[in-house]
Amino acid sequence: MMVPLFWAGVVDGADEAWDYRLARTFSGRLAEVEEEMDEIAGDLPGLPEIPVADQGGTGGFSSLYPKHAGKDGFVVELTFEEIGLVDLVALVPARRYGVTGLDPEFGLPDAFSVELLDSDGGVVGQVANVDGLWGDPVRNGHPLLFAVDPPVEAAGMRIVARKLKLSSDASNAVVHAWAEAFAFEGERNLAADAEVVNVRGVTPPSPWHWSPSFLVDGQTPLGLPEVPAGVHANVGWISSGRARETDRVWLEVDLGEVREIDGVRLFPAKRPTADLPSGFGFPRVFSVSVSEGRFDPANPRPTLEKRVEMANPGHNPVLIPLQRFRGRFLKIEALRLWKVHERYPAFYALSEVEALDGTVNVARGARVRSPDGMENVVASASGYWSVASLCDGFGPEGKLVSRREWLEALGKRLKLEQRQHALGVERGEIVAGWRRLVVAGAGLLGGVGVFLLVALPVRYRLREKREVERVRERIASDLHDEVGSNLGSIQMFADLAEGRTGKSLELTRIQRIAAETVSAVRDIVWLLRPEGDSRIGTVEHLRETSSIMLERLDWKFTANEAAWQAELTDEQSRHLFLFFREALHNVLRHAGAEKAEVRVECGDDGFRLVVADDGCGISEKKLARKSTLRALRQRVDSLGAEMTVESREGEGTRLELVIPM
Repeated sequence: MMVPLFWAGVVDGADEAWDYRLARTFSGRLAEVEEEMDEIAGDLPGLPEIPVADQGGTGGFSSLYPKHAGKDGFVVELTFEEIGLVDLVALVPARRYGVTGLDPEFGLPDAFSVELLDSDGGVVGQVANVDGLWGDPVRNGHPLLFAVDPPVEAAGMRIVARKLKLSSDASNAVVHAWAEAFAFEGERNLAADAEVVNVRGVTPPSPWHWSPSFLVDGQTPLGLPEVPAGVHANVGWISSGRARETDRVWLEVDLGEVREIDGVRLFPAKRPTADLPSGFGFPRVFSVSVSEGRFDPANPRPTLEKRVEMANPGHNPVLIPLQRFRGRFLKIEALRLWKVHERYPAFYALSEVEALDGTVNVARGARVRSPDGMENVVASASGYWSVASLCDGFGPEGKLVSRREWLEALGKRLKLEQRQHALGVERGEIVAGWRRLVVAGAGLLGGVGVFLLVALPVRYRLREKREVERVRERIASDLHDEVGSNLGSIQMFADLAEGRTGKSLELTRIQRIAAETVSAVRDIVWLLRPEGDSRIGTVEHLRETSSIMLERLDWKFTANEAAWQAELTDEQSRHLFLFFREALHNVLRHAGAEKAEVRVECGDDGFRLVVADDGCGISEKKLARKSTLRALRQRVDSLGAEMTVESREGEGTRLELVIPM
């Protein structure tokens, strides 16, 4: 949460401002406000936070409606698989990463209502009627929780949005989106795998991210259900590297005694480096087996076995329902490992395994063994990969709790942050009131001369600065809303045309030019908005530019930890982005490459950028000409940097740029 400006620099002795010292001396209310703020500051570290980084998984439900078609509201309906007593409803906002950074509440209505339905679709309970969400200065992707007291027996749920924002992807349309919907009966989520009906809406053309079924698939953008619980050294378990994704890797959980089991829940591991996706080691295909004795092919026992095939769930727990079975040993065998790059080894990694008897985890404290793991390997943040962590009740960053308890903890955090913000505003008003009183007296004594000699020039400069900021913001908004939207539409229609008529040179050129122009607009908007909580870093911006321009190639992007934290000046960033897009432009238009690699490093010698491809290369004779790579050399001179070019005909080209820090 952002700390108000008036809070900075006024708490410690010599750093206290005069107006703060004055208010603290004469205002009893200020002491009460600060005491309550200190109590809140002590409670917040014990509650989970809303993550900013991408947690992977599915995006959720999203729907487009004609701008003036919502006379009776914009509706989505859920029909539960079973009727139950609903005592809590939770809705998780969707999020999207765009050219301006993270939108943590994409498609969130400003006003909406939630109703519980019977089996005939009739309303049996009004759960919520919310208005004015967009005006909340604290809400930033927090889930919305609505208690139902007394509980209501329901067979479904209806969400009716009454006020939506215009979509940036389609002209004259509004967007309604949610990441996940929960309807709890105790710890049981009645909305899981419910039938979802998008009433009179159209799902955007990105089925890998948006789908009505994603609203009830159990995946959210908020990460694993963990709460802080002190220092925990073990972050999960990881297998040794495998050359092939088809190599089998297994682990066995010993429950200690024969227990009833009707489900298994697996928790993906946290990515060890920033350039890997969440859930990086979750197997693509695996089997879950339960037996009363150890698994021995030479002496088979009655066994329950289930094969599962699924996409990477990101940082979300995965529930595998089983037919109720008695067993002591649980075996989870990866049949097809996670593997993205041909030269990168395949891994099997988890942070926790639960064996369920209803809602009770009977695997807590169980012994786990595997002949394929790397034991006690150091992970990030001084943690360890260890098989002992798989049944200890902890995830990679905290204690694992039920989805309901986790959502309620996030709801408690929101209430505390809202109260903290209100107290901060009140505190600022108290200090400002005393400051105004003193300044008024000083103004009477100082007279008009101080105003003419000091106040007017300062005020003029501030006004000019604000005017420049408004112009920059207006230009950035126009580029994003008009040019960016139109280019996105061009890409979408080109993709649709390609799907109907097949690939053609003209469509390929349209798609390439549109993608390059979208990347250019992103750079301009990024540079025009130099500040903001949601602005991504320089290296993340380079990675997203690569994903847009190199989409049709087999590409790879890597960066060391220091590079992810590095920041350049606005002028350096401008020349770097122009150099980078020109380099990728050459790869796409001239190199005829199939593969490309981008590597970013930050070290003692400066900020290093490497762009390599396997294309046609540049002959020594052509490389010696001054006109070759002239645009790149101009950017190098503007940066005061050094560039090295390595190229041979038929063997590709490698550019290396080093910017002194």
